[in-house]
This record gives sequence, C-alpha cells and structure tokens, in this order.
Amino acid sequence: MLTLKSPPMAPNAKWPCKEIAACFTALKVPHTSTINTKETQKMTRKSTPIIKILAIHVLGLGALTTFPAHATLITNNLTVNGQASATTVTNIFGPASDSAYVTDSSYADDTDGSSSYANAWGNQYGTYRASASGEGVFNSFGQFHRTVNLSNNNGYDTDYSLNFFIYNGGMSAESNGVSGTGWGSYDLSIKMNGTDTLFSSMAKIHSDGTLQISGTQLDGATQNGNYYYWNGTDVTLSLGTLADGESLSIDFDLVTTAFGNFAFSNSSNCENGYGTYGGTAQTLVASGYGGYGGCTGSAYAGLGDPGDFAENGKQNPPVSITSMRSNSVPLPGTLALLGLGFAALGFSRKTFKR
Repeated sequence: MLTLKSPPMAPNAKWPCKEIAACFTALKVPHTSTINTKETQKMTRKSTPIIKILAIHVLGLGALTTFPAHATLITNNLTVNGQASATTVTNIFGPASDSAYVTDSSYADDTDGSSSYANAWGNQYGTYRASASGEGVFNSFGQFHRTVNLSNNNGYDTDYSLNFFIYNGGMSAESNGVSGTGWGSYDLSIKMNGTDTLFSSMAKIHSDGTLQISGTQLDGATQNGNYYYWNGTDVTLSLGTLADGESLSIDFDLVTTAFGNFAFSNSSNCENGYGTYGGTAQTLVASGYGGYGGCTGSAYAGLGDPGDFAENGKQNPPVSITSMRSNSVPLPGTLALLGLGFAALGFSRKTFKR
C-alpha cells in the first residue's frame, strides 16, 4: 500500500538510535517519527487575494501497487549479493532480488583457522543492512542495492524530494599482536538516473589505525584507535521537478567489506582475544578471538538495522519520497495576455462608470 501523508517528518521528531554509539551490538534499534496528517493547507481570501493550495504528500515505498491516473507511481526492486572467503575456501551468495523482502548470507572457514562471514538484507519499507567480517586470511563483502522508479502521473508538474535515514554502525580492524594487515570499510552512494550522484559517503579503517574517508561524514562519526563508528543520520535530497508523464530512477547502493591477511601465533599472550586450540592458555582481554591456530588479526564492517525482519520499518519507514505541486512560472506570452486582460478589465470599468 502506497501511503500519502502530509507534511514529512515533524522538525522535533528524532530517531532514538541516532544517539547510540554502541555500533557493534546485534540489537535492533527501533526508531520513531511524528507525521502530521493534514493533507492540504489553504490560504483564505482574508489573508491574500489569491487562494493557493499546496498539496504535500509523503509517498511510502511499502507494498507498491499501480495507482489510477493523477497519481505518482513508484516501483521498488531490492537486490543482495556478497561473498565470504577464508584462505582457500570461497562461498558466494546472490544476486537475489525481490520487490518486498530479500535476505542472504554466506560463511567460510579453512583448516588454518581463518574464517569470514557476510550478509545483506532489505525490505519494501526502506529498512536495510549489509555487514562483513573475518579473521586470519579472509576477504568478505555484503552488498545491498535498491532501485526506485518514480513516474509523475499527477496531471501537473511536481517537485520531488528523497528523505532517508542512514543507520548507526561501525568498523574495526586489529592485528591483535600478529604480523599482517587488514581493513574494514563501507561505501554508500545514491544516484539518480544512473549517473547523477546525489549522495556519497565512504570510510575505511586499517589495522595500523589509518583512517580514510571521502564524501559526506556521517553524524557523530568518531575514531577510537582501531575502531570507527557513527550515529544515525537523516538526509533530505531534492530530486527536482518532473513534468506530467516524466519518470526518474534512484539507485541506493551499500557495500561493506572486511579484508585481512594476518599471521597466526600460538602465544597465549594475545593482545586482543582468546588464544584457543593452538595456544597454551585462554587469556581474556579487550576483544576478538584467536582462531584454531592461536591469535590472529580480524576486521569488521556493518551498517544498517541489525534486526533482519520483513516488517521492520513498516510503522516508521526510513525511506520516503515527498511530492509537492510545482509553482510553475508563466511564460512571457502568458504574462502578456494577462496584461491585456487586466487592461481590458480596467477599460470596461471606466466605460461602466461613465
């Protein structure tokens, strides 16, 4: 069901998860918003000699159907894919597509103790996630892609805006006291009609603590040693004006990647983790796990709602499209005709007085 509401989120509405910096927990963080349901606002003749009606609609992405004439048609396609590789073992998932809900994941491990995991999912209401992780020798990525096609069948020129929420998340990359390198990263982009970049944000954290960022930095983005995390971020983007009958497409693409090429150590003195199976003792310290060969490096990257449910976001969609009737500027010829009309009215009024 395509919902039409007005206007978009109230200025005082907040996403509770925007204030959460615990980015590595697998807990679902709900979010709420306040929607004003007044469909139109009319200016009375007392306040202005011309009555103007501005219809502002929020077009949800849920349960999309074809609407009759004089409506905005939106179609939605979701795709996930990725891979998990550990030394000599590689498992691939996707691409899998659907218009309502799609999810998939993959896990790989090898006899040397390396392992990796990747997943991605999304639904029709706008909720999404991609994550990747591994330890030892690994290369994993999870990718979520949403394509929205929008057609203006309103019978008049319409201005459109895209409103979306970028979830909190985080990344880490640690050598845990062994030789080798690794990194975790996310890359998020939104394009219109396949070429015009409306939004982009990328970050990569390396196991030596080096941080690379480009594009828009997300709200509350913070580096703490080998960790990088951010709060939830609300974004509104103008899609411009569509004439009646015109269409556009929006591509939302999110990729998270974890890479590592780390050695293994049988030492029980791991800087971060448990020395297990190959180690002489289990020593608990900050974070991470030593694999079957002992201590080794690890990396992680995740962005999105960690609760993988088809109904997530139904009540408070994290993605919406706002439409408003365009205030078209009259052509010069139209202005000239209006001038002649007003002149004729003035002449007839003088003749009537005489």
